[in-house]
Amino acid sequence: MATFAFTARDQAGLSATGTLSANSIAEVSQMLRAEGKYPITVRPAGEMSAITSGPAAGANIKISRADVIQFATQLAVMTETGVTLSEALECIAAQSVKPNVKALITDISTQVHGGSDFSSALGRHPRSFPRLFIALIKASEKSGMMSKLLVRATQYLRDEQETMRKVKGALTYPGIMLGFAITTTIFLLIFVLPRFTAIYASKSAALPLPTKILMNLSDGLIHHWILILISATISGTIGYLYLHSAQGMRLWHYLQLRIPLLGPMFRQLYLARGLRMVGTMGSAGVNLVDCVATARDLCGNTYFREMWEEVSEQIQVGKQLSEPLFQSNLVPRPISQMLHSGEKGGKLSQVMEQVAGFSEVELKERIAGLTRYIEPIMIMVMGLIIGGVAMALLLPIFTISRVMAS
Repeated sequence: MATFAFTARDQAGLSATGTLSANSIAEVSQMLRAEGKYPITVRPAGEMSAITSGPAAGANIKISRADVIQFATQLAVMTETGVTLSEALECIAAQSVKPNVKALITDISTQVHGGSDFSSALGRHPRSFPRLFIALIKASEKSGMMSKLLVRATQYLRDEQETMRKVKGALTYPGIMLGFAITTTIFLLIFVLPRFTAIYASKSAALPLPTKILMNLSDGLIHHWILILISATISGTIGYLYLHSAQGMRLWHYLQLRIPLLGPMFRQLYLARGLRMVGTMGSAGVNLVDCVATARDLCGNTYFREMWEEVSEQIQVGKQLSEPLFQSNLVPRPISQMLHSGEKGGKLSQVMEQVAGFSEVELKERIAGLTRYIEPIMIMVMGLIIGGVAMALLLPIFTISRVMAS
């Protein structure tokens, strides 16, 4: 038998270290689990885990959300089958192909080997790991349910990524179509209309108003493009700075919730994400005040952030979570009623997750329906813009013909 040094956590979340005699690392892990402890690191006694520093162990490395989900999924599967956290991290780091992913997991592994909590190691990389993910890992360290909460956190990340992908997809298509229409119009004004201008130059009195407007626009784009570019740059900079100010951000968030067709979609998105956060963290054993505080801090809309702030203040003075939600015009009354029923039944977290799930499904259906409406609308808009330019170019032909005939 060999002697192995271990670091583990008991059911109360307290760290425990020591040595055990066994035939293998796997046997030590089994012995610790039989004692109700979760093994963090298990190594032959005397073997040191040096903490290295440098590019591969730097803090705050950025990786994509897809890579985070893959990492969390692999880690959940490995820890659920009995592999220690340190071994799982080493294995995932060794298999990683992308340099940033390898560097990040190596840094986390190094920190864990050095005695740091897993949640603290993740906290060194806030650009990669959401605060909710780190909060769930911290809760798992206290409860000893690492693999279970890893699965829950991974599912949350997947749902969030899928929802955001659909929202961005619904907004990307009309943006591309509108950009194409504007680009085509500018091309016609700069390269096509000047050829007609030479033909119509001596007939200015007979030109219809739409053609005169287009000719003036074309002349401005050709001869004053530097001034237009400078003005657009200054306007864009001022607009960017304003939207990133507190007042500008508030205006943008106000418009987000009230834009026709898109407003209800944004409302449902922010509400579903908030409910999912609170429900997921509540099911993991995090107290309600911390759950609501996390939902408030991670909310991307000022008005919903203020709503969660109000909820936090109310529950801290002894009120139920559903009471301020009943008073908010951002939460549909049926949802508030369901949450109230969940509180009375002692199943608030489960109800919140179920309501969030229903809201996300409804949001996906709303996005799909909106996409179906956007396609024909954008085709009509493009037809009106480009067709209007073409008609303005052709109208003078008929006008000049009538003048010459008379």
